[in-house]
Amino acid sequence: MMELQTSLLYAVFAAYCGAVLFYFVHLPLRRSWLWRTAFSLVLAGFALQTVCLALRWYSGGYLPVTNLFSTQFFFSWALAATYLYFELRYRIHAAGLFVIFCTLLLLGSVLQRSAEIPPLIPMLDTPLFTLHVSLSFGGYAFFAMAFSLGVLYLLQKRLQTGLLPDLLLLRKMNEEAVFLGFCLFTLCMIFGSIWAYVAWGYYFSWNIKGVWSALVWLFYAGMCHAKFIRRWQGSGYAALSIVGFGLVLFTYLGIGLLMSSNHPLD
Repeated sequence: MMELQTSLLYAVFAAYCGAVLFYFVHLPLRRSWLWRTAFSLVLAGFALQTVCLALRWYSGGYLPVTNLFSTQFFFSWALAATYLYFELRYRIHAAGLFVIFCTLLLLGSVLQRSAEIPPLIPMLDTPLFTLHVSLSFGGYAFFAMAFSLGVLYLLQKRLQTGLLPDLLLLRKMNEEAVFLGFCLFTLCMIFGSIWAYVAWGYYFSWNIKGVWSALVWLFYAGMCHAKFIRRWQGSGYAALSIVGFGLVLFTYLGIGLLMSSNHPLD
């Protein structure tokens, strides 16, 4: 089973590599067959990654998101799903290149790590844990897309190039990515609070991961309101999307690498 999962992982990595390559070539050449090939490779990679995730879930008996390998694998899967959502809805093509590239980086960083699935500790053995973590990374993936769209908005405003979607569409997609990410992250916080109460008897703990997660939620709650304020629309909103993803990255990786936390997944 582990050998099959490893083979699938390398096949997924190869598919996403091919997609990034074809999207890069598509940017200057603008040939329809190039983006179709790239999109087909993303679809193939996502399908294989879904199979690999299902196999890991089946062999472990739970959604495997309890160590760095597993969370990066699941995060990359969520990023690919988010890209596919925007591609099917808006036909963004190579405009989603950053998210696919992030997916590739996440997968590449775990290829040499152990894919073993550790036993589940009792406090995590609940559907609330699965809902909390999966919704968290779903929100992170939409925030990553918002970051990408924010960068593209600022570039398009400066360059006014036909290689990128127009400003109105980029703004619309950015606001949608933030809103959907905020909805998923809100559900993540709700289920996480219920899980904490069931496991420890309180809804919120002042550990560093919990505090920064609350800050991320507050930041994106503010962004959901900022889109209605004229001075924050457009470039200001794009800049907030970039700053927000920095908070997300610090909450996800920075705390575990740089600080001490008593959060169960650190």
